[in-house]
Amino acid sequence: MKDTFVSARLVAPNQIRVLLVSPASWEKERFWLEVDHQSEIALHSRKIEGDYLDFTLPSPLALGHSYFVYTPSLGNIPLDVSEATTFPDFDENYTYHGRLGPEYSPEETTWRVWAPLASSVSLVVHQKRGREVLYPLRRFARGTWILTLKGNFLHAAYHFRVANNEVVTDTLDPYAKSSLANLGASVVMDERKILAEAPHASLPSLSFGQTVLYEGNVRDLTVDSSSDIVCKGLYLGLTESGRKTFKGNAFGLDYLRSLGVTHLQLQPLQDFGSVDEMKPFSQYNWGYDPMQYFVPEGSYATKPNDPESRVQEAQAMIRALHEAGIRVVLDVVYNHVYRPARFAMAQLVPNYCFRHTHDGKLSSYSGCGDDLDSNRPMVRRLIEDSAKWWIDAYGVDGFRFDLMGLIDTKTIEDIRHYGKAKNSDFLCYGEGWEMAPDGQEKMANMAHASLLPHVGFFNDRFRDAVRAYCAGDLGERDHFIYAMLGSANDWADQKALFSSVAQSINYIECHDNATYYDWLRKRGITSEAERLSIVKFGLASVLFSFGIPFLHAGQELGQTKFGNENSYNLGDLVNKLSTKMLDTRLEIAQYGVSALRLRQKLSFFAWQDPKTLADRVDILSFGDGLLIRVKGDNGLDSDAVDFLFNPTASALTYAYPDDRWILFDGGGACDGARLLGRNVIIPKHSLLITAVPPSHWPSSHGR
Repeated sequence: MKDTFVSARLVAPNQIRVLLVSPASWEKERFWLEVDHQSEIALHSRKIEGDYLDFTLPSPLALGHSYFVYTPSLGNIPLDVSEATTFPDFDENYTYHGRLGPEYSPEETTWRVWAPLASSVSLVVHQKRGREVLYPLRRFARGTWILTLKGNFLHAAYHFRVANNEVVTDTLDPYAKSSLANLGASVVMDERKILAEAPHASLPSLSFGQTVLYEGNVRDLTVDSSSDIVCKGLYLGLTESGRKTFKGNAFGLDYLRSLGVTHLQLQPLQDFGSVDEMKPFSQYNWGYDPMQYFVPEGSYATKPNDPESRVQEAQAMIRALHEAGIRVVLDVVYNHVYRPARFAMAQLVPNYCFRHTHDGKLSSYSGCGDDLDSNRPMVRRLIEDSAKWWIDAYGVDGFRFDLMGLIDTKTIEDIRHYGKAKNSDFLCYGEGWEMAPDGQEKMANMAHASLLPHVGFFNDRFRDAVRAYCAGDLGERDHFIYAMLGSANDWADQKALFSSVAQSINYIECHDNATYYDWLRKRGITSEAERLSIVKFGLASVLFSFGIPFLHAGQELGQTKFGNENSYNLGDLVNKLSTKMLDTRLEIAQYGVSALRLRQKLSFFAWQDPKTLADRVDILSFGDGLLIRVKGDNGLDSDAVDFLFNPTASALTYAYPDDRWILFDGGGACDGARLLGRNVIIPKHSLLITAVPPSHWPSSHGR
C-alpha cells in the first residue's frame, strides 16, 4: 500500500471529492459515507477525472458530525470538511451574535465556544498534580458549543479539546480574559469584578490642537538599571512616582508627566508569544506577535503565572497614567498572529481566520507569514469584541492599529464609533500603507482615507520631507510645506492626502524607523553638536506642524539605537529609555517641553478644515529660509504668528518693518519675557517664532 494515497474532502455543500493515487484500478470499488460512527450512506453517483472521484450527495452535508468515507479495500478515510468555510452561505448560516467565552458566577459557570465544523468539543479542566477532568459540550445553533457546570470555578484553568476532520486538538479559549504563563491554559475570571475595577479616566476634555502622542514600551520606559524604580520593566514600574535618575532627574511616570504629552502610546500589551513569560528578562521583544487578544501580556506582570496579576497590574498602570493626566493609546496588532497553527480560533475553525492566495497558501502581506481576514464576520467580531474589552476593562483612550491597511474600513470604523461613544476624546489611527487588495470591504489604507474622516494615518511623507529639509536639503522645501500643513491641501507637485488636517499623524521617528539622530549620522553629519541642533530643529518642526504630533521615546533626547532601524528583539541596551542620556541631554527635552506648551497656547493648531489653512496661511521665502505665517485668531491677542525656518548650516536674518514679539528661539519658548525685535536672527538649523505684538504694548527694539 505504500504506493497508494487516498484522502477525502467536501468541496461543495453536496459534493465529496476523493483523491486516490494508486497503480491499481478502483473503478469498481464501492464507497459509503459513515456518519457519527453509526449510519452509512451509499455513495453511488460519481465522476472520475484523473486521480479524482467526485460524489454528488442528494442534499447539502450538515456540519457538526463525524464523517468517514468508507471502502472495503481501504477502510475509513476521514472526510475533511474545512472547505465549507468558503461556501457562499457559510457566513450567513454560522455567524453567531450571542455571548462567547466563560460566564462566571459563584454558583455556576457557562462556557460557550464557536466551532461550526467540529464533530465534538470537550472542556478539559486542570486540577492538581496534572489531573484533568473532561466534560463534553453540547452543540447548539450556528455552530456554538455550550456547557454549564454547577459550583465555583473562579480561576479554574482549562482548555478545549476539539475534533475537526477527525483530528483531535487541544486549544485555548479565544475569548478567555486571562491565562497561565506561556499559553499554559485559559483561566476563568470574574469579568464583573474586572469591569468594576476598570481605570476609566476622569480627565478634562481635550481639543484636537492640544493632542501630542508619545510612543513607548512598558519595559523600555522603566528598565534602565540606573534609576531607583523598583519594578523595572513591568506594569507596576509605570505606577511608581518620585523615581529619579542617577543625577536626580525625574524618571518613569514623573518624567512622562513632566514632558506634558497628552497620550502615551504603549507598544502591544495583548498577550504575545515571542517572550518566555517565566523568564522575561532572558529575552526581549516589542510584542508584535499576538496570540491572545483579550489577555494582558504576562512578561510585564510581577507573577506571570498568576492570572490575576497581569490583569490587576495592567489596570493599575493605566490608572496611574490617568491620574498623572496622561491618556493611554494601545498599539494593537489585528493584522496577523504569531503562530497561525496555534492560534485558538484557527484551531477551533480550520480554514477560516486567514487570507489565502489564489493557490491556497496563507497570504503574507504583513510580512509575518499570515494575515487575519477581518472581512470574515467572526474574525471581525473577535477583533471588535477584543477592542471593546480593552476599552471597557482597561479604560484605554484610543488604539494605534499596526498595519491598519490590512484591516477593512468597517472594522476600524465600528471600533472608533464604540470608543467615541464611551469617551468623546477617543482616538483611532494607524499605519495606512496600501498592502493588500480590497475584499468584501475596502481596506483602511490612505487611498481610502476619505472613507475614514475621523481616523488618523501615519504620514510617511511628513517623515521623509521633514527629516531631509531640517538636515539642509533645500530641494525638499515644497514637500516640507505640504507636510507642515497636514498634507490636506494641494501644494506644488503633491495632491491632498487627507480630507482633514486631523488625519495626519506627524512624525520623523517611531519604533521601527531609525532614530533621527542615527538617520543624521548615516547621512554623513559627523559633528555631534550639529546632529543635536538638527534633532532639536526636527523636534520643533514636529511639534509646530498642523496635524497630530507624534514623538518616539528618547527622540526628545537625541537618543541612538546604534544604527539599528528595527530593533524589535535587540534587547534593553539598544531599546531602553536611557537615564544617562536624560542626565546629559535634558536641555533638549526641556526645549521640546517648552515647544509643546507654546503649541497648546496657539489656538490655530485646532484647525482641521483644509480650506481654513488655505485661507489663513501665507508662505514666504527669505534667502534659503522659509516663513510660514498664520493669520487670524491665535489665542495670543495678536494678528499673526510667523514661523521662520532655517534649514541651512549658517545663520539667517529677517528684517521686519516693525517690532515683533519673539515667542520661541533656539533656547525654547520665551515664556512671557516680551522680547521685541525687528532684525531677527535665525541660527543655523533652527526655528524662530514671532508674532505681531498686541497693540497695547509699548514699542521697543532689540532685547
